[in-house]
Amino acid sequence: MSHFEQRLQTDLDAIRNRIFNLGSTVHQNLSDSIASLLCQNSELAYATILGDHPVNREVDTLNLSCHRFIAKYLPSAGHLRFVSSSLRTIILLERLGDYAATISRESVHLERAVEGSFKREVQVMAYDALEMLAKALSAYQEQNTESAKATMGDARIVDRDFLTAYADLIGPDKENLSTKDLFARLVIINQIERVSDQAKNLCEEVVFARTGETKQRRRYRLLFLDKHDDSVTQIAVALCRKFHADRVVANSAGHSPHAVIRESTRLLCEERGLDMSGLDPSGISNWASAEWKTHDVLVTLNSDIGDYAESVPFGTSALRWDVSAKKEEEFSLLSEQVDNLVHLVRGPAKDDHSS
Repeated sequence: MSHFEQRLQTDLDAIRNRIFNLGSTVHQNLSDSIASLLCQNSELAYATILGDHPVNREVDTLNLSCHRFIAKYLPSAGHLRFVSSSLRTIILLERLGDYAATISRESVHLERAVEGSFKREVQVMAYDALEMLAKALSAYQEQNTESAKATMGDARIVDRDFLTAYADLIGPDKENLSTKDLFARLVIINQIERVSDQAKNLCEEVVFARTGETKQRRRYRLLFLDKHDDSVTQIAVALCRKFHADRVVANSAGHSPHAVIRESTRLLCEERGLDMSGLDPSGISNWASAEWKTHDVLVTLNSDIGDYAESVPFGTSALRWDVSAKKEEEFSLLSEQVDNLVHLVRGPAKDDHSS
């Protein structure tokens, strides 16, 4: 190893060690914020809030160190990936520090101490979240991709903990809490849940820095709706399957579905090379609210969303398109609308250089 390479590696190690130490400090702040909440220790809570200031100063210093490293060595390949990943890691550690301060601020202003089953749920949730963060920090320090990938799955445990704590929060005991305390508790468990999200992000940065692998974006779920689900909706699904299968999952349904797809629709799709195999009209008459939540976008064709669902789930968007696709220009309009929607939610295809 040349003298230049030795200096480069020494500076990289220094950055990694300082980021790990920052992460350890943030982890301790989070642990203290939970302790101050559960024990109603206002002195510890205020100390934790003030302890966020050194974290912010170290974040600024590390940002400067990373940029100086880039200017000094003009890194490439793995070294550049590590520095760019470190810059993002610094940001997420700053956010984790903010979570600790927020939990502490909320705890000192609670009118009633957390107790009973909700307190137990918070303890379990916090333990799981902090354990996951500790594993993620260890994977970062060791640059261990296998450990990082294994740790990512722990986020599901914390997600379940959050749902349990939330169910307890909105249970019968909520009547004994003021609106202020109710919202404070919601903020607290939300911040704890976010700890696991950031720990997962940290693991993804480790994998990227070592291998260049980036997070695989999920395919968005689209549902096309009309009365009979025998024509335009089927064409929209066929268009998605042919041109956008790598980015979206498309389905269709109707509240009064016909038995089969219109013959004219099948002929139209065959003329344009659209595969209709496996497509048939389906109904939504017995759908529960949970089934609507599985879709990211609901597209109603020549109708309103109120014709199908009483309400749109919080994480779902609803659109209305007025198009028949019976004529050439109408078919082209439908195709363009499908392209635009997929481009909007997932961006252009990898081989699309038109933009």
